[in-house]
Amino acid sequence: MEKEDKKKMLEEKNIHLWFKGSPVALCSMKLELDMNVGAIFAYGKFMNVQPESIKTMIFDIICYDSQRNVIDRLTNCAYDNMDISRNGEFGMEIPFKIQNQNTRNLEFVIQSVATTAGQVWYNFEETSFNTSLVQESIFNVQKDLHKQFIDNCTLNNIDHTKLIFQPVFDEIYWLCACGTLNWGDEDICCGCGVRKHWLIKNVQPELLQIQNMEQKSEVEKIREEAAERERRDKERQKQEFEKRKEVYANQQRKSENKKRNSKALLLLLVVLLLGGGAYVGISYGIPYLNYNSAVQEYNNGNYDSAKEKFEGMRDYLDSEEMIKKCIYGKAESSAASGNKQAAAELFQSIMDYSDSEVRYYETLKSYADDLYNDADYMEAINVFREIERTDEENYKNSQQKIYNQAERELKSKKYKNAMEKFEFINDYKDSGEKAKECLYMLAKFDYESLKYRSALDKYNQLKGYKDVDNILKKLDILSKVISAAGSDEAPAVWNCYNVKCPICGNEAEYVFEFYDNGKYNYSVVCENESEPKTKSGRYKIENKTLYDAYYVDGNIKWKKMVDINSFGNNVKDVEGKNVYITMEDPINKKNREKIKLFGNIISDDTVSLG
Repeated sequence: MEKEDKKKMLEEKNIHLWFKGSPVALCSMKLELDMNVGAIFAYGKFMNVQPESIKTMIFDIICYDSQRNVIDRLTNCAYDNMDISRNGEFGMEIPFKIQNQNTRNLEFVIQSVATTAGQVWYNFEETSFNTSLVQESIFNVQKDLHKQFIDNCTLNNIDHTKLIFQPVFDEIYWLCACGTLNWGDEDICCGCGVRKHWLIKNVQPELLQIQNMEQKSEVEKIREEAAERERRDKERQKQEFEKRKEVYANQQRKSENKKRNSKALLLLLVVLLLGGGAYVGISYGIPYLNYNSAVQEYNNGNYDSAKEKFEGMRDYLDSEEMIKKCIYGKAESSAASGNKQAAAELFQSIMDYSDSEVRYYETLKSYADDLYNDADYMEAINVFREIERTDEENYKNSQQKIYNQAERELKSKKYKNAMEKFEFINDYKDSGEKAKECLYMLAKFDYESLKYRSALDKYNQLKGYKDVDNILKKLDILSKVISAAGSDEAPAVWNCYNVKCPICGNEAEYVFEFYDNGKYNYSVVCENESEPKTKSGRYKIENKTLYDAYYVDGNIKWKKMVDINSFGNNVKDVEGKNVYITMEDPINKKNREKIKLFGNIISDDTVSLG
């Protein structure tokens, strides 16, 4: 008979604790008595809160009795051979046996954390987890203003359903509204992608109150403008109705005349048929009846049906002219019902008929004014530009409105949105220069985020602006090193041949892989080793120095890896490579001789041979 699994929970806590600078947070812990083996086991669940993946964590477990007296300490406990990426949880599946049976409470003290890139963080002061990462509900804080927050999210294409906590901002770290911990210098949440500065601006009740009042004022203004437009529309419709009444009366008089003519024609047909004139009746009487039916459809305002019938007899009487009249009538009807864009397209299709050309421009002008009144300023500008009415007051007002929006987004550091608006009104005031300023800030942000390709592309668009030429000169070697890197995250590969293995001294090869997203890998391929020795990390290249990244309190720092001495043309030296870099040996510090890294540079005047 299978033995019953008997366990008793002595202590269990679902907590979310951290201390400033720690690469991990403590999510939960439990103390469990396994009565099957008569032993107590401790469990902890942790989360990686740093950018780099965690390989190893060394820690101590402090044991307390029920009175919180220290009664034991397990040292050098370890989680090893892991690959835990950022925000990944680990540890809860691994038990640690507690020796002292009186243990009733636990405390975990981190000693060190090693990343998969080989970087090690030490807790020299043995700081305990002391900062709660539990956050208040954002709804409870904002209360009646929460709807304004949701509106702000919707306006900026942000999923508000993920933002359920009140954010916490500190100099060293910040907790996003989605509950994710980020480092102080990170502007974008690594969990949900929302920007830190946007959150700061949009979660404060005081600012939400102001925005709410401004929105209500704007809504009231829009309602007043809509009421005024409705009044004008009703007045215009009344005038048009009177005109249509007059036209209808004239049409009725004409219709009575046609009916009399039709009766005479029918009498004639009867006579012809009775007299053997069937051929004449079929050839001339039926087309006339069809024509008369189409005219009736036109008089009744059924323009599509009438047009279709006239198109079926284009060479009969004035059917060609009547087709245009149907289109014109449909256009006027569309304009009267408020579908001015469709009306303009119809007028445009018959520009040579009557006053269609004038009506086309008038209708589009009216449509552009409506767009302005509806606050669709960009589309209003597009329509004004289409009819070359850029001297209109509402065109200029639309430009100013977009300029004001772009200014606010620039101040809020929404550089991409601001740039798009400034570029749209590039010839208005200093919009062209401000669009460049936005692109400059986006390039700077990309570079600091190690998005080298994107940053270089933007800087190259800004040649001659501010200090961009000096920046491009500083990043010239970086640009060359990653020029052969693929857009599909393939690296630019650089090789160094005939070097000595730093471990065994035998002949080896260095293989450097540089990615355009700031990552690097290098391998030492030794003829006596079955597996290459590898290392990875983050890099930057400024002027003639290659730097390696390391982290302090979650902040990225840089240290020099090696000096780059020169570039050389290499087409004749190594097949498939077109240049080489001369530098100090970054791997074997005992090597006094310079090494050459052979690779490819792709530019306007060089072609990759690889």
